[in-house]
Amino acid sequence: MSARSDASNEAGTKEKPLSSLQKAVNLAKEKGIGRVYACAGDGEDFNEAVKVPGGVALYGGLDCKRGWKWVGDKAKTRLTAGKGVIPLTMSGLPGTVHIEDLHVVAQSTGQQDADGAGLSSIAAVAHSTSVELVRCVLEAGLAASGADGAAHTGTAAQGTPGEAGGTACSAGRDVDVRGGPTVTNECGTPDDAGDDSWGGKGGNGTVNTGDRGEDGRPILTVTKDAENGGFGHNGIHDCAPGRPGNVLNDGVPGTAASGSPGVDATGIGEISLNGYAGVSGGDGGRGAPGQGGGGGGGERGVYTATENRYCPGGRPGDEQRRAGAAGGSGGAGGCGGRGGRGGLPGGSSVALISLDAALSFEDVTLKAGNGGNGGNGGLGQPGGPGGAGGTGGKTPDGSTGLRAACDGGTGGTGGTGGKGGGGQGGHSVGIAFRGTPPSIEGITAIELGDAGTGGQGSAANGSGAPGMASNTLAFNASQP
Repeated sequence: MSARSDASNEAGTKEKPLSSLQKAVNLAKEKGIGRVYACAGDGEDFNEAVKVPGGVALYGGLDCKRGWKWVGDKAKTRLTAGKGVIPLTMSGLPGTVHIEDLHVVAQSTGQQDADGAGLSSIAAVAHSTSVELVRCVLEAGLAASGADGAAHTGTAAQGTPGEAGGTACSAGRDVDVRGGPTVTNECGTPDDAGDDSWGGKGGNGTVNTGDRGEDGRPILTVTKDAENGGFGHNGIHDCAPGRPGNVLNDGVPGTAASGSPGVDATGIGEISLNGYAGVSGGDGGRGAPGQGGGGGGGERGVYTATENRYCPGGRPGDEQRRAGAAGGSGGAGGCGGRGGRGGLPGGSSVALISLDAALSFEDVTLKAGNGGNGGNGGLGQPGGPGGAGGTGGKTPDGSTGLRAACDGGTGGTGGTGGKGGGGQGGHSVGIAFRGTPPSIEGITAIELGDAGTGGQGSAANGSGAPGMASNTLAFNASQP
């Protein structure tokens, strides 16, 4: 067969050789011939992925311009395929796959791009068959680095604003004026309140005193001052506004807890008929929601109208018994940011993958390039800002001596998501195998590149597992 043959005029003979190596292999198997002869030299590179079954022998290194003379000591038949494609697969029983004077070249997958991140470069795979390689070269190129964990867009959801408290004198006789109701920021699913935030309810306005506003939730850590609801008017002191969420005991604004870091990649990955699959870093955990702002304190109203405090229409001496203004509710805290995505593994450069195959070599050279670096873990998404506190209830026109209630506090900012773990570095390997360790007798040279480094993970000194540079590397049993 010749890569330069006219596909419209080929018969699989010396005079009219086939142009496709795979077509020739299939024909040899179907007709029971079991032998394929391939040209070598300028213009005779075969660019296709070829599967050779047991019972077929492939002889390369032939000069088809000079009577199919053997020139394998000077020129070998070359086989390559597209980027990321394994050029040669040897698989199946019965019979032995026998190949002479073939130079298999897996393309370098190069630097990562939209389509090539983490691609491996693998020259050949042998699966559950007996293989004899004579005067062959299996050459893998440079593998691509894994992609960094993809970034999240924007910030997490903002907290819901608090609601206003009721106006003084707006309720009936001896009936409290209601504070602004609790507002919720549902950061997860409706049936999972574990990552939600609530603004504290505003304190009710009452006849004689104002109620205290409720505390915002969740209470994040023991170092936070949990009591951020504002005090109501107690007859001596005016009401107090609700405090913001996430405030430390000394009054300094704090932050909700960040998400847990993603686990850095460990292990060495897996091999299969499809090639090599590395290990990705784990995604970071979600940040905690911000604490809701405290509810504002309520105000007292009018029990017996005096000369300086009464509702509209009241006169000194009247027993109005009307409640004062109510506090606004606190704004809900912002949602915690989503965790950073884990870095993806770097590709590996492998001359030959053996999956439970019996291998025999004579004057064979194996070449592997550099393994790809693992991708860095992605940054966590920033937490969302807290919602504004609701305004305290007002005093109505025509009233005298009454005071507006206090505002709710602003919700706290949600915690940043945890950083993603680093991806595993790729390998540079002569023979990656599963099953019985292969003998390297008959291999005249194994040339290796550098192993890829693991991607940086959550800690400054933490990273995914590095790749390995090794003549042979054992993998556990996995998918076929």
